[in-house]
Amino acid sequence: MRAASLLLLLLLTLSEAADTQTTALRGRVVDADGAPIASARVGVIDQQSAAMREIQTDSSGRFQIDSLIPGRQYRIAVSKFGYEAATLSNIVPGGNEIIIMLKPQKNRPAHLYQTQPKSARPPDISDMAASVELKAKLVVLNVFVKDAGDNPVLDLQRSNFAVYDDGAPQEIVHFEEINSPLSATLVVDTSSSMEGSPLREARRAALEFVNQSHRQNELALIAFNNRVRVALPFTQNHSQIRAAIDQLTATGGTALYDAIASAIELTKSANYPRQVIVLLSDGKDQDSSKRFDELERLVQSSNVVIFAVGEYAEEERKQFIAGNKYYKQPALEANLNPVWVLRRLADISGGEAFFPRAGERLEQFFSLIARELHHQYVIAYSPPIRSGEPTFHNIRVQVASAAHPGPLIVKTRKGYFD
Repeated sequence: MRAASLLLLLLLTLSEAADTQTTALRGRVVDADGAPIASARVGVIDQQSAAMREIQTDSSGRFQIDSLIPGRQYRIAVSKFGYEAATLSNIVPGGNEIIIMLKPQKNRPAHLYQTQPKSARPPDISDMAASVELKAKLVVLNVFVKDAGDNPVLDLQRSNFAVYDDGAPQEIVHFEEINSPLSATLVVDTSSSMEGSPLREARRAALEFVNQSHRQNELALIAFNNRVRVALPFTQNHSQIRAAIDQLTATGGTALYDAIASAIELTKSANYPRQVIVLLSDGKDQDSSKRFDELERLVQSSNVVIFAVGEYAEEERKQFIAGNKYYKQPALEANLNPVWVLRRLADISGGEAFFPRAGERLEQFFSLIARELHHQYVIAYSPPIRSGEPTFHNIRVQVASAAHPGPLIVKTRKGYFD
C-alpha cells in the first residue's frame, strides 16, 4: 500500500513537472545577402495572453527567447533602422532555428524560412508552398504627449499606449522612447521674395535647427523656387548641412507643392523610421505641377511628419491669417490660402504650423520644433490586410498612466491611405 502511494506521488510530481516545462524560440536575422544583422529588435508576443518579450540580436544576428510555453502560438516582430520590418504569426517554439531576412528596399516583403537539418531531404513543391511571406508595411507614428500644463510627458512605456485603426485595437510591434534618432529634411523657400534679409534670417533659423538636432540625426536640404533642387541628400555630417545652408541664394518663383512632394520622395532613402519635413516658406504656391489634392493624398500615404513655418509680409499676413480655405473668391486652386494649406498638411501628418508676426525671430520657432522632436515617442503597428480600392483609415492613440492621472494630450497623425 505504501509502495502504491509513493508511486502515485511520483507520477503526480512528474505530471506537474511536465505541465511547467518550458521551451525556447531560436532565430537569426540576416540581410538579402545572408549577412547577419546585429542589434535588430525582436519582439515575441503570446497570441493567447498578449504578453510580450523583447530582445536584440547579437553580433551574429542570432536571438533566443527562453521560458516559452510548449505548443503555444506566438507572433514575432522584427525591426531594424534602414530595413523593412517583418512580422509573422502562428509560430510554435521548440523547432529548428528560424531565419528571418530583412530587405532595405521600401515596400518589399521580407521572407521567413526554417533551416533544414543536414540529413533532411531537399524541399519539394509542397515545402515551398508552406514558406511564409510577411507583410512588411508598418504604420509608423511619431507621438508627442503633454499634460494639461503644456509640459511634455517623458516617462511613458509601451504599456501606456493603446492604438486604434478605424476603431479596432492594434498590436504595437515597435516602440521607441523619446529622443531616438530621426531623418529630417529641411525645405527652404529660395524664391526672389526671400532675397536679402529674409533669406539671411532663414539661414540662421535652419542653422538653429541643425545645432539643436541629435548628433545621430541624418539631415537633408531641399531648396525651391519655381524649380526644386536637392541641395544635399541625407547625411549625418552636420557640417556639410551647415555649409549647404550658407550657400543658399534667392531667385525665381514658388513651387511649394512640388518641393514638399520631392521631400517625401527623398525620405524613401532615409535610414530611420522617424521621418520629418521642416519647411520654411514666405508665399503661396504659384509654379507647381502637382495639385494640392494630389499632395494631400501623398502626405496621407506616407509616414512623414510636417512642421511648417510660414512668414509673410504684413499685408499678406492680414489676408491669409484668418485661415479660410480660399483667401479670395472664386474657390479655385490658385486661390488656396497658404496658411490653410500649411495648417492642413501639418495637422494630417501630426506636425504643427507656425506663423510668426512681424519682428518675431524665426530661430525661436525652429528651436521649438527641434525640442518637440526630442520629446516624441515612436510607435509602429502592422495594419490589417485589406482588399479593394485604397481608402482613408483613421488612427487614434490613447495614453493612460497612473503617474499622470490628469488628462493627457496626444498629438500624432490622423490616419493614412491604404
